[in-house]
Amino acid sequence: TRTRTSRLLQSLMPKSSRKRVREELEADASSSGEEPGTSNGAASSAVDDAATRYPTVICRSKHKKKKVLVLCSRGVTSSYVELMEDLLKIMPHARKDPKFDKREPLSSLVEIADLSACAACLYFEARKMQDLYMWVGAVRTEGPCAKFLVQQVRPMRDIRLTGNCLMGSRPILSFDGGFEAEPHLRAVKELLSFVFAPPKGHPASKPFHDHVLAFSWCEGRIIVRHYQVVPPLHDAKAESDSLVEIGPRFALVPIRIMGGCFSGETLYANEKFVSPNEARAELKRQKAKRTIGQVAQKEKRRERIQVEGRDQLPPDELGDVFAD
Repeated sequence: TRTRTSRLLQSLMPKSSRKRVREELEADASSSGEEPGTSNGAASSAVDDAATRYPTVICRSKHKKKKVLVLCSRGVTSSYVELMEDLLKIMPHARKDPKFDKREPLSSLVEIADLSACAACLYFEARKMQDLYMWVGAVRTEGPCAKFLVQQVRPMRDIRLTGNCLMGSRPILSFDGGFEAEPHLRAVKELLSFVFAPPKGHPASKPFHDHVLAFSWCEGRIIVRHYQVVPPLHDAKAESDSLVEIGPRFALVPIRIMGGCFSGETLYANEKFVSPNEARAELKRQKAKRTIGQVAQKEKRRERIQVEGRDQLPPDELGDVFAD
């Protein structure tokens, strides 16, 4: 009976199961011929001792069931796919989806996210096999959403930095003071925080903070860097933690902020934004002007030579030496 009692008490944690354990102990005692009162008293004292020794575990926080849908369009290059995979490693609450057909409207992303029970969506749109755009939208609240141009993409495999962090740990999001200067930057800050911050107590995340995801506003772009938090080792000079970069590296240029999720009224439009197509067309025009100038210069030189008569060869004095 005592072996049975100890086995049951070892698995006893909540108070609600005390009555059930007492009933099992009484049934065990009656089958072995012991007096019920003695068994009940022993069970009560044993249960009280077990409750004192093994306190009840109470879950004080419940995680928010927030998932982020991460997907890309067809036509992405290998570097852009590696960037998306690196972000998936940083975001333990993300859910990957197959490639999205660009012929479908962007409103279909809302339906896909709803079917996957995702609260937000992170969509990478590739154009002309060389330009990458990133859409960030809050699906659960039906907006807002923002569109960015992704520049200076350097995946972790390309830069090969020495930083490292625990897979699935929660990152510390760091925003500099520039995001408080303008209203649209505050909206961008809230969107990025909603997407990249794992909810507290998420089952896929680990309760550790050993890396930092830094967002810096510099010259009209958002510079994104990823660092590892390194505690001071056996070095008396080091008084605080240090940061070692992990990667990836990329920059975001805000283009547009809309009130709905991938649709709706335009709340902000970047007037200084120049699309990559216009930039490439301007470069071609500059090269064409330079080529046209070179051709015109050659034509002027040819005309000047004709006017000066330098295109005619002077008479040869020895041309008739061997003439008959």
